Parts: sequence; C-alpha cells; structure tokens
Amino acid sequence: MQNILENSIFQIKNYQYEILCGFCAILAAYLIGILIKKARSNYPPGPVGLPLVGYLPFLSENVHVDFIELGKKYGDVFSVSLGTNSIVVLHGAEAIKEAFNKQEFLGRPEIGSLQLLDPIITNYMSKLKTLLVPFFSADFQAWKEQRKFVVQSMKHLGLGKTKIENDVMDEVNHFIEVLKSHDGKPMDVKEPLSPSMSNNICALVFGKRYEYDDKDRQFLDSSLEDINEFISQISLDIFFPWISYIPFYYKLLKVEKAVNAANNIKNFFKKEVDVHLKRLDPEHIQDFVDRYIVEIESVKKENSNSTFSYDMLVSNVMDLFGAGSETVRTSILWFIYCMAAFPDVQKKVQKEIMEVLGTERRPEYLDLKSMPYTHAVIMEIMRWKTIVPLNLMHCTVSDTTVGGYDIPKGTIVIANFGNVHHDPRYWKEPERFKPERFLSEDGKSIVKSSNFMPFSLGYSTPRFPHLKNTMCYPPGYSTPRVFSFEKHDVLSTRLLYPLEFPHLKNTMCYPPGYSTPRVFSFEKHDVLSTRLLYP
Repeated sequence: MQNILENSIFQIKNYQYEILCGFCAILAAYLIGILIKKARSNYPPGPVGLPLVGYLPFLSENVHVDFIELGKKYGDVFSVSLGTNSIVVLHGAEAIKEAFNKQEFLGRPEIGSLQLLDPIITNYMSKLKTLLVPFFSADFQAWKEQRKFVVQSMKHLGLGKTKIENDVMDEVNHFIEVLKSHDGKPMDVKEPLSPSMSNNICALVFGKRYEYDDKDRQFLDSSLEDINEFISQISLDIFFPWISYIPFYYKLLKVEKAVNAANNIKNFFKKEVDVHLKRLDPEHIQDFVDRYIVEIESVKKENSNSTFSYDMLVSNVMDLFGAGSETVRTSILWFIYCMAAFPDVQKKVQKEIMEVLGTERRPEYLDLKSMPYTHAVIMEIMRWKTIVPLNLMHCTVSDTTVGGYDIPKGTIVIANFGNVHHDPRYWKEPERFKPERFLSEDGKSIVKSSNFMPFSLGYSTPRFPHLKNTMCYPPGYSTPRVFSFEKHDVLSTRLLYPLEFPHLKNTMCYPPGYSTPRVFSFEKHDVLSTRLLYP
C-alpha cells in the first residue's frame, strides 16, 4: 500500500505541470463557454463566477447590497451564477413592474429532488411539499382561485371595516397595557409584540384570541418559526441541484424537525377545524375557517377538480400567519425604533395624533386620512428600512422577456426591492429618513409613488396586502399617543445607516437587537425606554 501511495505521489510530481495545464484548460473552457453563451444569446449580462460555485464566494451576507453594486455596472436586469444555476436579478423599478405583471414570472423554483438516496428523507420532503403548498406551488390557476377566495373572505369578514379594526385595537390595547406594566423601564418590545400580532390573526382565522402566556399559542408560534427557518435554508439545493442526492444533506438541515413542526401546525389547525365543524352554522359565518369549510362543501358538489381542500385550508392559514405576523411585527418594531432614534419626528407624530384623536377617542383606520404626517412616517419607514429587500424567488414557467432581454423557461428570478427603495433615480436623497417625501407641498395629503413597493406588486403581490395595512397602522397611531419612546445608549447608531441592515434572517430585515445581544456586541441594543405621557 505504501509503495502504491509513493508511486502515486511520484507520478503526480512528474506530471504536475500537465495536471495544472489541464485544470487551467478546463477552467478556460468553462469561462469561454459562458462568454460565448452570453455573446450569442440575448441573455442579461453579468459577472463571470467560478466553476461549480459561480459568484457565491464573492457575495456577503447582505446580498441585496452586493446586487446593488452589480446593478450599477450591469444595468437594471442582470444575471449572476449562484452555484451551478444562473439567476436573473431585477434591479430597476420598471423591470420589476414589467416582470411581475406577467403570468410567466409566477412560478416557483423546484426545491429538493424527491429521488433521494434515503427513503426516509424522501418521505419527509413529500410530506413537507403537501403541507407547505404556498411555498412550493407553481400552479397559477390554484394561486388565482385561492387568492380570489381569500380576498373576498377578508372583505366579508370585515377587513378594513369596523369588526376587524375593533379586534386589532383590542389587541393594541393589551399590548399598551403590557408596556405600561414596565413603568418606563428599559424593555425588549418584541416580546409582547409577537403574541399581539399572532392574536390578530387568531381572531380573524379562529374567531378568538389567546393570552400572551397561553401554551397553545406559544406552541403554534414556535412551530411556525421552525418552518420559516427551514425554508430560509433549503435554497442551497436550488443553486446546487446535485446536493439533494447526498444522503445526509437534508439531515444537516434538520428536515425531521421541520416536518414535525409542520405536522404540529396541521394537528393544531385540525383541532380548530373540528371545533368549527361541530358548531358551524352556514347562515352565521364567524371567521375564516367557517367560511372556508362552507366553500369546501359547496364546491364538492359542483367541481371534483377544485383546489379547495382541508390541506389547502391549512396552507392558507399558514400563509395568513406569515402575512400578518412576521412582516407586520418587524414593521412595527422599526416604527418604535425610529420614534426613539428621531425624537423630533416622534413629537410631530404625537402632535398630529393628539389634534385628531385627543386622549380618549378610539382610533379608526380611516383616521389615517386626517393624519397625513403619521401616515407618511410609516410609509417612509417601510421604504427606508425595506422589510423584505429581496422577494421570494420566482421561476419563469415559459420563455419570456423583460427589459428587452430573453429569459428562458425555468430561469430563477429575484427582485431587489431594497435597491428600488434606495435608488437616487426614484428618490431624492434616498439615504435620508425623510417622511416629507410622501407628502404634498402643503403637507395635507399623501403623495403616492409607483416606486414604493413594500409588499411587492402585480401577480407577485401577497394575497393579503390590506391585511398588512390593517395590522400595521393601528399600533403606529396608538402607541405614540400613550408613550414617548426613548433611545437607550447606542440604540440609534446603526439606524443612521440605511443600507446597513443589522440582521438578515429568513430574508427579512430586522431591527438591532432582534437576535441575541452578542451578535452585535452591544448588550443594550435590544432594549427601549417607554415614558408614559399621562401618568
């Protein structure tokens, strides 16, 4: 054995020049192949990466910032190789509008080969695809049918009307009482905010709220977080399709944990569905689950190919929790942090709120029309701190075009909303926090911009943008009426740099201190002081 090893080493040394030349030839062929492909086709331009890994080694954790720099060089539509896949990045506002108003861009990339070597993992992935329909489905007809029903249901149940507003305001009042209980001491505001946002969705979906320390609600939130964490990790096998054939790959991703979480969620919802089935009165619909059950039974008689099912009900409910919990909570956290970081803005917001609402009257969603400055502040926060700078990956379902370039079927497409919201072509001094940019000259009305894309747009728009608005705004015009938020030590230092997103998790932009303090080396990044205005 030793002789064989020695001979092998000797042969390598003898032919090391030839081996090096061979490697260089392969590398050159790879690079020339890419250049010829781009030169002959009308495919978007972009940087040349390395064999197998593409441009991945040159990207930082703030990918959207790297894409902004690439966009400056290659234009509003460019390509970049990530792993063995080439993706198209939509950098400019017009390109994003063009693409996401076409059905061809509605697809989702295939995630995870089911032809895995380990049958147990194969079973897990099959279950996950069944349980997580919204994340894996590229069926436009199903998407359209479900979206239409959900939007109609939200209107029927009172979204944007008094009933839902009352539920949201009740929850805001619970949140305010928790803040009061800290008596102005520094606190981590995200702790009471998480159950508050979750309860808003519970009221809409199940017709009830849970106490903040309720174990069932905590169990549900924990399971949803496990699912979100898993989904944020599995994109690796989009860029390296062959990796899914490695038996231990999905074990490293803790697929079993994600499947258990998905099953826990499904069982939780199933119990709620069973309760609803027992008390269901089709003439008196009380919540979303009631309405969906009635629809399932109705379409059974008319259409055997309908997309309505109890599995789809679970998927819709999960989607509702995603739309109304995480992004909304993060938006409100940014609002509170910005109030603390910009005391002059906070004073203007408080002054306007007091002029319109006084100290006693219950706020309503329509009050925003009478509070343009407060409305503009919330919009500016969503622009300045784009919550989701890169949208969920899409995939073209057929050959198409965007920005004058040819995009083949099966191409992965990502939109960089973070760039659109910080591009000087669309915004004057985009790095500045300036609510006045959304106000008319007299400051009495909101000026809308087609380049403001907080929740995507076109066919890519989430199914429930109005839900996000209804959940976001009440805390924005309720908490400043009761409290002044004060910065604590170095709280505002990172807020001053609009493109330095302190913590990106699950593709979302979180405020300082969202994670454990050691991540930022500032122990007081996750605390705020609240000063009660009316002791």
